Amino acid sequence: MSTRSFRLTPDAYRRICGIALALLAVIVVTGAAVRLTGSGLGCSDWPTCEEDRFVPEADFHGWVEFGNRLLTGLVSAAVIGAVLGSMARRPRRRDLEAWSWGLVAGVVAQVLLGGIVVLSHLNPWLVLGHFALSMVLVANAVLLHHRAGDHGRRDGAASTRVRRLTVALVGLATLVLATGTLVTGSGPHAGSRDDPIARLPIVVREAARVHGSTVVLLLVLVAALVMAIHRDAPHLRPMAHLLVVVVGAQAAIGWTQYFTGVPVLLVGFHVAGATALWMAVVKIHLSAADPRPVDAATTSTRVEAAP
Repeated sequence: MSTRSFRLTPDAYRRICGIALALLAVIVVTGAAVRLTGSGLGCSDWPTCEEDRFVPEADFHGWVEFGNRLLTGLVSAAVIGAVLGSMARRPRRRDLEAWSWGLVAGVVAQVLLGGIVVLSHLNPWLVLGHFALSMVLVANAVLLHHRAGDHGRRDGAASTRVRRLTVALVGLATLVLATGTLVTGSGPHAGSRDDPIARLPIVVREAARVHGSTVVLLLVLVAALVMAIHRDAPHLRPMAHLLVVVVGAQAAIGWTQYFTGVPVLLVGFHVAGATALWMAVVKIHLSAADPRPVDAATTSTRVEAAP
């Protein structure tokens, strides 16, 4: 059945994009689980698990690594669904099609980079690049989900002050994630228990201090943004409250793991929190940045008339 005869409402397409977003967030956490369980070289080859085997033997680390690869298949299916859905959505929008293809490009790049990471024996710089690319993909998915169901139901415009603060928030959150990856790359969880894995030539204590300083700045900025939203953009208050919860929990987990010797479980929660924080930051920026009803403003140039 062609996309011309099969039609999706904006809300139905938004649900498809929500599934893709959820899976992209989950695979970030499962990818961290591969590293934290020492399973990064559970499969030492790529795309097969071993040089002469497609699947691992009855080995815990091998199946953790291979299971993460299998999850990539679900992510790929969801991303393909987002692309096909963008073509079936009515009214049809070219911007949504472009952003859905961005997910495809990102997943392909992730698969290729993941293979290089394994073949490079978990080079820490490449591992950090793998995480950074994941955050780009998550941001793309948040944007697509945000715009997918947008058909003239915006709640209103945010003030210039709020918009500028959300721009600053995106920039500072990016810095927080970047410094956090440096702590990870120089820390004890290298990704493999049996093989010596190189670490970044950075003193982990110093990297943690820099990261902690950026987190403090982030907390101050979030406080300023919340006050501005309560005064100038009441429709953003629910998202602001969610942002406060996520940032507060993430900061608490981060400091707790540092003072308790970075236990594996807390590091896993910290990675999940970082992903949730990034999603919340991108979402609140998008909600504040463009109050224009997209479908209503682009119908004449971007909508394909129904047959």
